Amino acid sequence: MSRQGNAAVGDTIEQLRGAYGEFPVVEERTTVPREALVDCLTSASEGRLGGARTLLETDGRTLLVRYRGNPDVWDLPGGGLERHENHEQTAKRHVAEQLGVECALTGAFHARRQTFSIVDDGEGASGLWIHFEAEPLGSDVELDPGDEIVETRWFDAPPDAVAAPIRERLAE
Repeated sequence: MSRQGNAAVGDTIEQLRGAYGEFPVVEERTTVPREALVDCLTSASEGRLGGARTLLETDGRTLLVRYRGNPDVWDLPGGGLERHENHEQTAKRHVAEQLGVECALTGAFHARRQTFSIVDDGEGASGLWIHFEAEPLGSDVELDPGDEIVETRWFDAPPDAVAAPIRERLAE
């Protein structure tokens, strides 16, 4: 089962590169207790291991959010996959749910493929987290932040407390 899930992650990367062009994929391995690996394997078999974040840009400005669970860091809207949902659908859904804004995806700039196993370098379950670029639809964007968002702000220049790899993308 884990090899099949890992192959699906590779297929997803290739499909997204076909749609959006090349982007870096960081490989991470995490050793977890057996119970956590069972949860990861279940999530992977249901297509829910992974997620998406979305960098919204318009008029040279970037929208960042601060989440209630981590209010000291500016981040991108996003979150986990739902069953039978692809990364693009996940990105658009989270922007709509968290900000009340519809968006059009215009690119992908980063991916993290994380493999969870119970021993170092062992077989396990892999999930994929994609960072997309997008533009809000419509000319007059009114934000309607969800409960998990403490603050939203359009930035001309990135703030100091921004999560990586967002910092690297905003520095370009």
